[in-house]
Amino acid sequence: MNTLDKVKQWFIDRDLENGGRLDKQSLKLSEEFGELCAGYLKKNEKLTKDSIGDCAVVIVGLALLIKADVQEIFDEVFSNEYYAIECLVFLNRTISNIQLSNGFTDKDLYIVDLTRSIYWLKSISNALGYDFEECFELAYNEIKDRKGRWIDGSFVKEEDLG
Repeated sequence: MNTLDKVKQWFIDRDLENGGRLDKQSLKLSEEFGELCAGYLKKNEKLTKDSIGDCAVVIVGLALLIKADVQEIFDEVFSNEYYAIECLVFLNRTISNIQLSNGFTDKDLYIVDLTRSIYWLKSISNALGYDFEECFELAYNEIKDRKGRWIDGSFVKEEDLG
């Protein structure tokens, strides 16, 4: 089973469909993007790689919530014509579009923005000399045994439950 299938199954096993909310998951994407920016600015390779993967994991959840073809979104090819900072700026704009649309107005446009997000994550990975699949796998390995529950549309880790 490839990483994408493992991540999809992780969300299914945790009942994303009945517990997750699109608006909360899009905010989660912003949170992970913030960590990506922090890793990049601090030149912290571990945090940057992990955050690239974490963003990709959240995008899987968002795609599942709108019942999109996740594989198609992840088949997006990257470009090697950009610098990391440009990619971060474009990814930030794309994440803003995701939050503004919240998937309710135009599913096709939402899918375009999810696909663009993967494009920018892959382009960032490439610009920094990282392997996107490795980043994705690192993030999955971090969450694979995570337990918790959905509270008001957000997955809360067991250790944060109180």
